[in-house]
Amino acid sequence: MARRVSLVNSSDYTATPNQKSEKELSVKLAFHIKAAKIDNVKTLFLDSPAKKEYDPTVDSIGMIATDGGEGCLADFDGLKLRNSSVMDKLYKKAAPGSDLNLSQAEIAKFKGLKSHEDIETCLKEVLLARFRSYKKSGLAGMAPYARSKKEFSVSDEVKRMVEAGKLLHKHAPEFQKLLLDYPNSAPNDMEESFFWVNSIIDEKPTIALVHRMGIPLGDGYMYMERHFYISRSHNCLQGVGAAVPVEDGIVVMYATRTSTDQVGGFGGSAKRTIGNKIMGGRMAENFTRAAKVVSSAAAELDMLKIKD
Repeated sequence: MARRVSLVNSSDYTATPNQKSEKELSVKLAFHIKAAKIDNVKTLFLDSPAKKEYDPTVDSIGMIATDGGEGCLADFDGLKLRNSSVMDKLYKKAAPGSDLNLSQAEIAKFKGLKSHEDIETCLKEVLLARFRSYKKSGLAGMAPYARSKKEFSVSDEVKRMVEAGKLLHKHAPEFQKLLLDYPNSAPNDMEESFFWVNSIIDEKPTIALVHRMGIPLGDGYMYMERHFYISRSHNCLQGVGAAVPVEDGIVVMYATRTSTDQVGGFGGSAKRTIGNKIMGGRMAENFTRAAKVVSSAAAELDMLKIKD
């Protein structure tokens, strides 16, 4: 059965003006999927992150610890550090304040490495260690990025993003508390998944470690997407949304806050205004494509359930 996808409002997105940090870009989106079901969308969100099918910047993607455990290096087998001559040089010469987001200890690991294979393996070890630390300790397990003057606290930035959500605090305070306290305070009906995404930004591989989490809320579903580590270009991303059933399908709402050093400093206000419009436009395009992917995949799930 064909399923029609439409944006909820006449505008594709809203670039929100109430950023809480000079490093922040923020966007809100919503779309309507005809005849879709909450359970199908939830399954696709957690278990089948088809970002490559709707985001043209994505080079590769892979799930981490699908058994719910600590993960292993094999989870990153599909990750390839392309543009090797440029990236090898970046990692060999990594330093506080360089193009890469690494802690002081991580920078030291790349010193003295010779081959591309050694650098790629070291990167995978860093990613696995960051995943394990975050899964064990949540925000407290996110090592800061080394900067030339002062370390950048990713955990403080994510905490600020979560606390800035006034609607979340008003309508889903327990979910907001979960986002701050994870993995503590996790309810029995919480579901989660982890994966890595390798995107090509400015012709350079940019790897994000992503945590997706969701819980039922009434007849709907609250969900979160958190990029708790990003190797370069951005610092972190915190997205929160809800899927709500309506008479002829579901409405999916999503608000995201992205931290990047590129919009701070002199002229920051203008940079953020422009950045919001550019990022919002791209996200609206991606979400329109994503809604079509979800709609098609949800229809396939329905057919499989009918056959079973």
